[in-house]
Amino acid sequence: MSEVKELIEFDKIAAGIADIQEKGNFIPDMSTKEGYNASKRFVLDETTPTRTRLADAHKKAKEYWKLGGQNVDKKKNEILELLVDIQRPHQEAYKAHDQAEKVRKAKFEQDIQDKICEFYDFKFMVDINKTSSEEISRIIDSCGEIDTAEGFYHKSKEAEIAKQETMVILNDCLITIVNREAEQQREAELAEENRLRQIQIDEQQEAMRIQQEKMDAQQAEIDRVANESRAKAQAEADEKQRLIDEAEQAELEKKRAVEREEYAKQQAEQAAERAKQDEINRQKAEQEKQRIADEKRANNNRHVTKIKTQAKKFIMSFDIDEETAIKLVQAISHKDESTLTINY
Repeated sequence: MSEVKELIEFDKIAAGIADIQEKGNFIPDMSTKEGYNASKRFVLDETTPTRTRLADAHKKAKEYWKLGGQNVDKKKNEILELLVDIQRPHQEAYKAHDQAEKVRKAKFEQDIQDKICEFYDFKFMVDINKTSSEEISRIIDSCGEIDTAEGFYHKSKEAEIAKQETMVILNDCLITIVNREAEQQREAELAEENRLRQIQIDEQQEAMRIQQEKMDAQQAEIDRVANESRAKAQAEADEKQRLIDEAEQAELEKKRAVEREEYAKQQAEQAAERAKQDEINRQKAEQEKQRIADEKRANNNRHVTKIKTQAKKFIMSFDIDEETAIKLVQAISHKDESTLTINY
């Protein structure tokens, strides 16, 4: 009777297997929360309690039948295999979903980490020797516009740290680039100043060369006229001397008179020659005096212009506009205002 009683408990459990099998005759969509929970609840609410009852029945039966334990184990295993076969599709389904969810979460974490790494990629977009300040400013703006409070989820603090570290590096690069561009600008301005200064020097030297050529030409003309005068006088003297020599034998007294006359004439010509030379020297001295005066006047004009410019800038330092400052400088220089003077 005890054997029958204990086996009846197994039969009761076996009788409920069909009902459990019918309840589990579905494989829901694991991508939905309802489907996932349905499979899991089936295992927890149907197959698991029945397996627990089977284990209890098996334990009680073994207490009565030591010798018949093999039969009890066999009966239990037969029913267990049925239960395992029934629950297998559900377990495989939600375990597959669990694995897929694990992969999804890993990808989600990696995607966030990749977005954080993008902050560090900004610094590789900068070349200290080639990138302009405008370009790096746009890069800094692009980095700064990223909101770490959105899209980084639980790693927003880590993303903000990466962003701030990158912004520090980019701003340091910006300072270096701005300094480089400023130095390049200063060098370009200095080169332009030197170029303009050289042009001014070249112009001044060219003007002096032209002036010197003009003076040399004038001197050459003076020398030419003087030489021609001397040659003409010499020719005339030679001719007269020849006539005197021819007439000397004919009339000595006449020759002496002619010689005296010739001597007087030569003295007059020499006096005229000296007068010409004195005139030449006077003209040269006058030209040199004029050149010195012109050069002094040019230097004085430059100096006056410089002083007036300084005076204008000084007046403008008192918040006076440039036009009014120019008028004041002109009035002072023209002595329209007797109480003010400009010292040159």
